Amino acid sequence: MEYLKQLSIFLENKEGRLLNTLDIIEKLDINIRALSIADTSEFGILRLIVTEPLKVKEKLEENNFIVKLTDVLAVAISDEPGGLNKVLKLLDENDINLEYLY
Repeated sequence: MEYLKQLSIFLENKEGRLLNTLDIIEKLDINIRALSIADTSEFGILRLIVTEPLKVKEKLEENNFIVKLTDVLAVAISDEPGGLNKVLKLLDENDINLEYLY
Protein backbone atom coordinates (compact mmCIF):
# COMPACT_ATOMS: atom_id res chain seq x y z
CA MET A 1 0.00 0.00 0.00
CA GLU A 2 1.29 3.42 -0.93
CA TYR A 3 -0.20 6.83 -0.18
CA LEU A 4 0.23 9.67 -2.65
CA LYS A 5 -0.67 13.34 -2.42
CA GLN A 6 -3.63 14.38 -4.54
CA LEU A 7 -4.26 17.97 -5.56
CA SER A 8 -7.90 19.05 -5.69
CA ILE A 9 -8.20 22.32 -7.59
CA PHE A 10 -11.36 24.42 -7.72
CA LEU A 11 -11.95 25.69 -11.25
CA GLU A 12 -14.60 28.12 -12.40
CA ASN A 13 -16.34 26.79 -15.47
CA LYS A 14 -14.83 29.42 -17.76
CA GLU A 15 -13.16 29.11 -21.13
CA GLY A 16 -9.42 28.47 -20.84
CA ARG A 17 -9.34 27.84 -17.07
CA LEU A 18 -8.24 24.19 -17.39
CA LEU A 19 -5.66 25.10 -20.03
CA ASN A 20 -4.31 27.86 -17.77
CA THR A 21 -3.95 25.38 -14.91
CA LEU A 22 -2.10 22.83 -17.03
CA ASP A 23 0.14 25.54 -18.54
CA ILE A 24 1.35 26.44 -15.05
CA ILE A 25 2.18 22.80 -14.34
CA GLU A 26 3.94 22.40 -17.70
CA LYS A 27 6.11 25.48 -17.04
CA LEU A 28 7.20 23.85 -13.76
CA ASP A 29 8.33 20.84 -15.84
CA ILE A 30 6.23 18.53 -13.67
CA ASN A 31 4.56 15.38 -14.95
CA ILE A 32 0.88 14.61 -14.42
CA ARG A 33 0.39 10.94 -13.50
CA ALA A 34 -3.41 10.94 -13.18
CA LEU A 35 -6.24 13.39 -13.80
CA SER A 36 -9.93 13.43 -13.00
CA ILE A 37 -12.52 16.18 -13.41
CA ALA A 38 -15.90 16.45 -11.71
CA ASP A 39 -17.89 19.38 -13.02
CA THR A 40 -21.15 21.24 -12.85
CA SER A 41 -22.39 24.07 -15.03
CA GLU A 42 -20.67 26.64 -12.80
CA PHE A 43 -17.49 25.03 -11.49
CA GLY A 44 -15.39 21.90 -11.45
CA ILE A 45 -12.95 20.08 -9.22
CA LEU A 46 -9.78 19.00 -11.00
CA ARG A 47 -8.04 16.18 -9.17
CA LEU A 48 -4.42 15.50 -10.06
CA ILE A 49 -1.62 13.19 -9.07
CA VAL A 50 1.66 14.87 -10.03
CA THR A 51 5.34 14.16 -9.47
CA GLU A 52 5.85 17.22 -7.20
CA PRO A 53 2.54 18.06 -5.52
CA LEU A 54 3.83 20.63 -3.03
CA LYS A 55 5.56 22.64 -5.74
CA VAL A 56 2.42 22.61 -7.91
CA LYS A 57 0.19 23.60 -4.98
CA GLU A 58 2.42 26.54 -4.12
CA LYS A 59 2.57 27.82 -7.70
CA LEU A 60 -1.16 27.44 -8.30
CA GLU A 61 -1.95 29.30 -5.08
CA GLU A 62 0.41 32.09 -6.19
CA ASN A 63 -1.85 32.31 -9.27
CA ASN A 64 -5.03 32.58 -7.16
CA PHE A 65 -6.24 28.99 -7.45
CA ILE A 66 -7.94 27.28 -4.53
CA VAL A 67 -6.01 24.03 -3.94
CA LYS A 68 -6.32 21.26 -1.36
CA LEU A 69 -3.84 18.43 -0.76
CA THR A 70 -5.09 15.05 0.44
CA ASP A 71 -3.58 11.62 0.87
CA VAL A 72 -4.89 8.97 -1.50
CA LEU A 73 -4.20 5.29 -1.74
CA ALA A 74 -2.34 3.99 -4.78
CA VAL A 75 -2.86 0.33 -5.65
CA ALA A 76 -1.21 -1.65 -8.43
CA ILE A 77 -3.77 -3.66 -10.36
CA SER A 78 -2.92 -6.62 -12.56
CA ASP A 79 -3.55 -6.01 -16.26
CA GLU A 80 -5.94 -8.90 -16.78
CA PRO A 81 -9.70 -9.45 -16.87
CA GLY A 82 -11.02 -9.06 -13.32
CA GLY A 83 -7.90 -7.27 -12.06
CA LEU A 84 -9.85 -4.26 -10.77
CA ASN A 85 -12.60 -6.48 -9.42
CA LYS A 86 -10.11 -8.34 -7.18
CA VAL A 87 -9.09 -5.06 -5.54
CA LEU A 88 -12.70 -3.90 -5.18
CA LYS A 89 -13.67 -7.18 -3.50
CA LEU A 90 -10.78 -6.83 -1.05
CA LEU A 91 -11.87 -3.29 -0.17
CA ASP A 92 -15.48 -4.43 0.24
CA GLU A 93 -14.51 -7.36 2.47
CA ASN A 94 -12.71 -4.89 4.75
CA ASP A 95 -15.56 -2.34 4.80
CA ILE A 96 -13.50 0.27 2.96
CA ASN A 97 -15.63 2.73 1.02
CA LEU A 98 -14.39 3.78 -2.41
CA GLU A 99 -15.32 7.39 -3.18
CA TYR A 100 -13.81 7.55 -6.67
CA LEU A 101 -10.90 6.15 -8.66
CA TYR A 102 -8.63 7.06 -11.54
